[in-house]
Amino acid sequence: MKTPSALRRFLTNVYGFAFFDKLTFLAPVYAIFMQSHGVSDMRLSFLFILFSIGTIVSQPPVVALTARLGARRTLVLGQLFKIFAFALWVLWPTWVGFMVGMFVWGMQSGFYAVTFEGMLYDEMAARHHRDMYTRVLGRRYAFETSAAAVSALGSLMMIWGYGWVTVASLLSVLMSILWVGRMRLTARRCGAKRVAGDPVRLSRLLGRGLDIAWKNPCILTAMMVALVVLNFAYLEDYLGPIGLQIGLPVAYVGVMQFVVLGASLVGQTIAGYGKGLRDRILFLLIGIGGACFIGFGLTYSVSALGLLGLAYVIFKGANVLLYARFQMAVPARYRSVMLSVYTTLNHAMYIGICVLIGWGGEMGSWRYSICILGALLTMLGLGALVAPRRCGVKLPSA
Repeated sequence: MKTPSALRRFLTNVYGFAFFDKLTFLAPVYAIFMQSHGVSDMRLSFLFILFSIGTIVSQPPVVALTARLGARRTLVLGQLFKIFAFALWVLWPTWVGFMVGMFVWGMQSGFYAVTFEGMLYDEMAARHHRDMYTRVLGRRYAFETSAAAVSALGSLMMIWGYGWVTVASLLSVLMSILWVGRMRLTARRCGAKRVAGDPVRLSRLLGRGLDIAWKNPCILTAMMVALVVLNFAYLEDYLGPIGLQIGLPVAYVGVMQFVVLGASLVGQTIAGYGKGLRDRILFLLIGIGGACFIGFGLTYSVSALGLLGLAYVIFKGANVLLYARFQMAVPARYRSVMLSVYTTLNHAMYIGICVLIGWGGEMGSWRYSICILGALLTMLGLGALVAPRRCGVKLPSA
């Protein structure tokens, strides 16, 4: 089916915003930069935890701001937070500066997770192209992954100094704001608008969203498995230090990002066309991906990067499918609140993963944490493979 021109223009702006938001040349080097200023392995994990805390605490104001200002203005505000965080690190490279910047960047992540995710699905539904959402989601993830792969060049830019890497990242954020300004939205009314400025009602809807997820096994399974796979397979924040441990020079730690993100791009692109993939096959693949993690952790060398890449093909593809199923199962009225629930659980889970990975670093190597995560993912895949399914429970009426 031919895509209408208005929808093509909207999706072009969506892909443009997603690309430049993820085009962060600081990505492969900011953790190394922080550690060069005295941040230990466990403190580095604490900074990532602070990022998640910033995302969690931003949820209520983001829902309210989206209702009051609209999706576009709220997204722009979030991008300004990101500019502040990146500039702060280079201007004030201290432990306090790193903490403040990471917290503020986490708040920007909350804007993205609730406002952008909700806006995209609501727009597809308002334009009567809900059936295309899985494919659009896969393509959007592919653009984000491509941008993250290009960001790996940030390690090569270190020959000019960290300041220039920061400037390049800030320019990318400004470009993302331009793409937001080009968006023309049709979904004017959403669930968030009906509860704006009413914290009691918002609290009730939050409880209602949890109730929906609990009473409907399809929603609960899609949400929780997506969250576990997303977090247990998320090593991106640690790729720089891991690259150093397996023997890569600082200037070439971007190779880690190329391998991981190139594999992610493959998985996300394939997943965009895999809407009908059976659950049992999906869970079996997740188990295989966990085994690949274990293999990489045991070998822990440049020669084992192929195993890491294969794992990311599987995990990133699985995430596209699981997240799309979750979105499709959520009633439109509860979308912004359910996305807040998803985002809050996501970052709460990530905090635990950061503690686990930080513990591995303190023990002498990140490889220990990678092996543990791989074992957990393998058990998830095999456990879900044999677990009984109870779908079909009706959603409560809106």
